Amino acid sequence: MRRALAFLGSFALPLVAGGALPVSRPIRPKEFEGLSKELATLPSDLSQLAELAKQRWYIARALWPAMAPPTLDDATLRLAVAVHNLLALGHPAMNGATSRARDQVIGFATDLAKLGPPATVASALERHSMLSRLGDIERNEHEVHNWLGTRTFVGQLPPRRLLRWPKLRKIHVAHQKRSWLRDIGVPNDARCLWQALGQANPLMEALHPERLDPPLSWDNLFEVLRFAPLARGVAAHLVEQGLAVVAEPMAIALFAQGSLKEGIRPTATRQSIAFGVTFLVHLYWLAVFTRAPGDVGPAMSALLAAAALEPTLVLPPDVRNAPQPSVSVNAFMVRLRAHRLREGGAFVQEARATVAQARLSQAASILSPSKPTV
Repeated sequence: MRRALAFLGSFALPLVAGGALPVSRPIRPKEFEGLSKELATLPSDLSQLAELAKQRWYIARALWPAMAPPTLDDATLRLAVAVHNLLALGHPAMNGATSRARDQVIGFATDLAKLGPPATVASALERHSMLSRLGDIERNEHEVHNWLGTRTFVGQLPPRRLLRWPKLRKIHVAHQKRSWLRDIGVPNDARCLWQALGQANPLMEALHPERLDPPLSWDNLFEVLRFAPLARGVAAHLVEQGLAVVAEPMAIALFAQGSLKEGIRPTATRQSIAFGVTFLVHLYWLAVFTRAPGDVGPAMSALLAAAALEPTLVLPPDVRNAPQPSVSVNAFMVRLRAHRLREGGAFVQEARATVAQARLSQAASILSPSKPTV
């Protein structure tokens, strides 16, 4: 039980709520089994478990107010241990590790993270509530310079003996904080682990599309935005960030999938392309009517111009089939049609190809109904 309490208090809780995040040696398969068994025997009213659930609940309710307090189930425990081992690859104990030892750590953590896309709104939020602050992790580094050279201490203060007689030994100490994700990055040999974490928690990409890593994938985004409550929560979050920041990388990522020739991509990807077009148009709708500051970039502008030519991608059926469009709909269409495709302009061909793929997806859904017709 001591090991489970230590993991909860020193790693899981600061991973969610912030604070010092001590990382020990990698957790091995047998250690994970023992940890899992110990956590299963802990009383549900334990203070550490209650605080962890409360902090995760704050994160989840920001996207879906109806979310129940999350529990530390097997899936979220697996993700937490996978993240621990990912961070542990930079532990001093791994400095002299052989490539085989590193591969074993990475392989086990990847197996833990391979949960696949979430099946429900609740499971998506339970996973995200554990991993939402990965991008906020910072690493403290201390460099001690003296007459003999330089020594670097990562995540721990230099020992006092190295700081004695600073004038005589010409000691200078430099302190810095570095973003683990942006400045240090995921090790090349752990890319498979990072991708597995992204697939298990697509909200990480959906809420922060401006990140370069992992590369945005609308197949992944579709797995979480297909849930209406999460799509609404994510859309509101993105509009607050500003379309100039978030919409451009999302449009470019959509072009990367939508500009391929017909037949190369499976039907599921065409569906994600069609959804991506309608979702980005919906973001623009929200930005127009909430008067969000900022304008869109060239990729988003080209997509809006191409989509404006296809009303089925722009307006939902009840609005599109209304006998008399409302004033707000007319105002939105005027703003939308202000974006124009200019031959030779940036992203024009990509926008046309993407909208064409989305139109093919809609045609396929009409020709292949999900329910048999009589």
